[in-house]
Amino acid sequence: MKTDKIYHKNIKKLLNDNELDVHKFDGYSVKSIIEFLKKSHQEFTGKAIPKVEQNFLMLLKNYPNNNQLQTLFNLFIKFEIDLKHHISIEEKTLFPYTKTLYRASIANSLQALLLIHFGEYSVSDFANSHENNECYLGEIIHLLEHQTGFENNITFNILLSQITQLNEEIKMHAWIEGNVLIKKVKEIEQAVSHFVGVSKN
Repeated sequence: MKTDKIYHKNIKKLLNDNELDVHKFDGYSVKSIIEFLKKSHQEFTGKAIPKVEQNFLMLLKNYPNNNQLQTLFNLFIKFEIDLKHHISIEEKTLFPYTKTLYRASIANSLQALLLIHFGEYSVSDFANSHENNECYLGEIIHLLEHQTGFENNITFNILLSQITQLNEEIKMHAWIEGNVLIKKVKEIEQAVSHFVGVSKN
C-alpha cells in the first residue's frame, strides 16, 4: 500500500539521522513499525545477502587457494543461517503476538484482552531471548579490511561496501526492535493489565 511505503521511507529517514531518538517514533503505530521490520527482513534475505554471497563466490572462483577468504565466506554463511532463524522466530511469534495485542487494544475487546493478559507469551520473553548477531558481520568486515592483495580488485571493494552497508542496516533494525517496538508493546501490555484489573473490580 502507498501509505506503508511512505511510512517505510519516513522511518528509514529517521534511522539515518545522526542522533537516534526514540521519541521521534512516537507518532508511528506498532503496525507501522512491524511493517517496516518485515520489509527490512525481505530486503536482507531477498536482496542484500544474495548480492554479498554472489561477490564472495566470484572472489573464491578467482582466488581458489585463498583459505582466509573461504573461512570468511563460511562465517558469512553461518551469520546468514542465524539471521534467517532469528527472522523466523520474530515472524512466527513476536509479530503475530504484537499485531493481535495492538488490534485488541484498539478495539477494546475484553475477550481478546483477557486472552492476551492470561496468555503465556509476553514481549519480555522475546527481549530476554533476543540475541543480536551483527557482531559476526563486524568481525568479517574487520578481517576483510586486513586482507592484502585486493586493493584494486573491483569485486572485493564492492563486497566490502555491500557487507558494511548490510551491517549498518542490521544495527538500525536491531535498534528499532529493541528501543521502539519493544517499548511500544510493553506500554500496550501495561495498559491491557490495567484495563483487565479495572474490569475485574
